[in-house]
Amino acid sequence: MSLETNSFEFGDFLLNAKEKVLLRNGKPLSITPKAFQLLHLLVENHGHLIEREELLNKVWADSFVEEGNLTFTIRLLRKALDDSTKNPRFIETVSKRGYRFIAEVKEVFNQTEPQNEIEPYSSQKQVTALNLWTNRQKIFVAAVAVTFLLTATIGIGSWYVRSNMFAANAPVLSTPFSLEKLSTNGKVLRAVISPDGKNLVYANGAFTEKQSIWLRQLESGNNTEIIPPSDHTYFGLEISPDSNFLYFNRSSKTNSQQDIYRVSIFGGIPNKILDNTEGWMSISPDGAKISFVRCPRGEEENCSLLIADAATGKNEKKLVSHPRPFRIADNQFSPDGKTIAFAVGQSQNAANEFGLMEVNLESGAERELTKEKFFNIRGLAWLPENSGLLITASRIPTKQFRIWQVSFASESVQPLTKDSENYAELSLDKEAENLVSTQVSQNYHLSVLNRENLSNPRILADASRVTFAPDGKIFFASLMSGNDEIWSINADGSGQRQITNDTADDTDPIVSANNNAIFFNSNRTGNAQVWRMDLDGSNQIQITNNEPGSPVFVSPDGRWLYYHHSLSKTLWKIPTKGGQEQLVLNKFAHHFAFSPDGLQVAFLVNQEADRFIEVVSLADGQTAKRLKVTDQKPAINEIYWMPDGNGIVYVSAEDNQNFSLRLQPIDGGTSQKIADLGTEQINSFAISSDGNNFAVVKGGWRHDAVLLKGLQ
Repeated sequence: MSLETNSFEFGDFLLNAKEKVLLRNGKPLSITPKAFQLLHLLVENHGHLIEREELLNKVWADSFVEEGNLTFTIRLLRKALDDSTKNPRFIETVSKRGYRFIAEVKEVFNQTEPQNEIEPYSSQKQVTALNLWTNRQKIFVAAVAVTFLLTATIGIGSWYVRSNMFAANAPVLSTPFSLEKLSTNGKVLRAVISPDGKNLVYANGAFTEKQSIWLRQLESGNNTEIIPPSDHTYFGLEISPDSNFLYFNRSSKTNSQQDIYRVSIFGGIPNKILDNTEGWMSISPDGAKISFVRCPRGEEENCSLLIADAATGKNEKKLVSHPRPFRIADNQFSPDGKTIAFAVGQSQNAANEFGLMEVNLESGAERELTKEKFFNIRGLAWLPENSGLLITASRIPTKQFRIWQVSFASESVQPLTKDSENYAELSLDKEAENLVSTQVSQNYHLSVLNRENLSNPRILADASRVTFAPDGKIFFASLMSGNDEIWSINADGSGQRQITNDTADDTDPIVSANNNAIFFNSNRTGNAQVWRMDLDGSNQIQITNNEPGSPVFVSPDGRWLYYHHSLSKTLWKIPTKGGQEQLVLNKFAHHFAFSPDGLQVAFLVNQEADRFIEVVSLADGQTAKRLKVTDQKPAINEIYWMPDGNGIVYVSAEDNQNFSLRLQPIDGGTSQKIADLGTEQINSFAISSDGNNFAVVKGGWRHDAVLLKGLQ
């Protein structure tokens, strides 16, 4: 017999390494997979200091994280162990170095069977034993073969029965593909089917318009307005299991805070039950509880999943929290009401780092539902009998959002739709006969405005991002070829040319000051790294490797490229020919604007109800000035420094409908309107090096509801 370490005992706790569970007095405790992995590492090395860097490398080896993630996970462990920082019983903090597990640990061993040892025989005994072994071996092999065939036959039959049973319980999976458009105006942002399959509830109205809530009787096709048009934006809809009540999440045009309301499905006065939430929610099968997401967007708690009483919103209980940059998206109660499945991850570095998790409502234990990862997951719907999930998700290198089936029986994840449409939300009726989704398509275009004739913009091409080269040429990212590629075009609309051609996404181009090189963002190696190429698209070279991001500015001397970190949203730099990435400014910002001389950088700062433009000196990292945005608030996070250095330009939204370009003088004072941009949403803009032309990417998204009765 040999011994194998399987568990560790300390205090009232037992850490079972094989089963990956932490018990206290025999009862399982709820900790995240990373928290368990971290605790296991500390306990295995009890009495020894483990440096922070080593912990980060071993526990988060597969992803880029900051020390805040480690600190937050240690805090979760201390909470689970009922430990404290000041008087630790288990985890000791060694300032500026790392952590040490200080409790007495008892290792629990399991016995393992050794391999058979061969006893030395005489030559005669060897022959006899060999003949005996050969005969027994034949019998054994035959028996194994029969057993294998029986097992395989039973296994295949069992799998076939289970698969067909689940398909029978979900008619939408066993019926030929069938799709009916329920809207064609491109303005149905949200849609949900009632559990009884009789009604569709949907939000109607573009983002820049007044929105209303409608009920459509699927059998008759009658549409009835149940909540009149108002200056609100709707972010989520859900119907109670008895099909009598509608839950919706909305915010006003003047206040971005989202709140959840409850109202009769036939209309009436909505009753607010929860505030400061996100749009994703679910109602338990018995109608008693509502699950929802709240995102404080802090370093240690970016998003949390909670439950509360469905009728009143009282008795809130936090189930799961995840630190920045991870966010929690759609979530759904399981058919038996014992767990909640939810999507969690991040898409900021354009990698497949979004997954499916499940939390047990009784124990609080969190577990992974599948090891498959996606770029993003938008919608979830449980299949009957807890047999699996339908999801809408995109997986790099394809940005297209398809409907996928996650099967627990076959442990597989397969796409069900293969058309060119993008599917967003999902809603399945109780009998799994009807599935409602929203189809989404992008419609953004690039236009150029000359300061001498601002009222006559020239539309050039479909685009998503844009920049000017020093010589006035325009480089932009576009989905015209099916995925994001870099294109170029002259300001008069001539000479359009595709520069990159790759199955991945190439976006966020900028051009060096000497007009010799293009820097861009590409996820072709798995996440969003910075690449360099010549103006004609040749000599494409990856220049960042460890710290992903998007290029922002090339220094006037051409030596340094400054870029925006995808995850931490901080400012970094790297030599333009490649080398070591360096942190420049440890400030969180959605966009950085550089002064023409490259000595200062500006970015937007939110402080309670006010917004500022903060200007920082790159030489010492100190704030040079703060300009309060008083008359109009920026509508998007992009800002640009004017080439003459006298002001900073941003996009504002008057009444959240009419967009305009405004110039904030660098010396302070009131901003000035430069140009009206119309009512379409603004996605990106840029300024030519002489300050005479503005390139603007604007447009919107089309959303329409569809009814699917078959996905086979």
